[in-house]
Amino acid sequence: QTFDYVFFACHSDQALKILGKDASESERDVLGAIPYQENIVYLHHDASMLPKRKLAWAAWNYHVTAKPSNKVQVTYNMNILQNIQSPEPILVTLNHTDFINPAKVIKRLKYMHPVYTLNGVTAQARHAEISGPNLTAFAGAYWLNGFHEDGVASALAALGHFKTHTAQGA
Repeated sequence: QTFDYVFFACHSDQALKILGKDASESERDVLGAIPYQENIVYLHHDASMLPKRKLAWAAWNYHVTAKPSNKVQVTYNMNILQNIQSPEPILVTLNHTDFINPAKVIKRLKYMHPVYTLNGVTAQARHAEISGPNLTAFAGAYWLNGFHEDGVASALAALGHFKTHTAQGA
């Protein structure tokens, strides 16, 4: 099939897999520098995953363990992040799930998140190099800080490449 323009609104590794052998050297370098990893995620009510002192509870509560991990270990306090009023805290814990009381688990999930490295940050700065020139645009939260809002912002930027292309009548 032939397309006028291709818009990739997916993870960097997924875009690279879709492009396959047709990926340019720049696309391989840039997209390949922003890998993804699987994170185990629990939605739960187990306040034991928060600091003992309630005054120390934060929106993001990092777990520092004796045995280092190559994955982030954090508990998000959704009550603080989303201003939710509830009798029990609503928490989201990534990867540090062995100590969560099973009776307090609402849902177990697996998500893929971008892994940020120095190479990845350098690759982010090369976004314009690969988004537009080959009549392809790339959008995803990985172009910024990995948040959902970043995905929207990068989609709007990628659409700008498409708008420029169509305005030129190519």
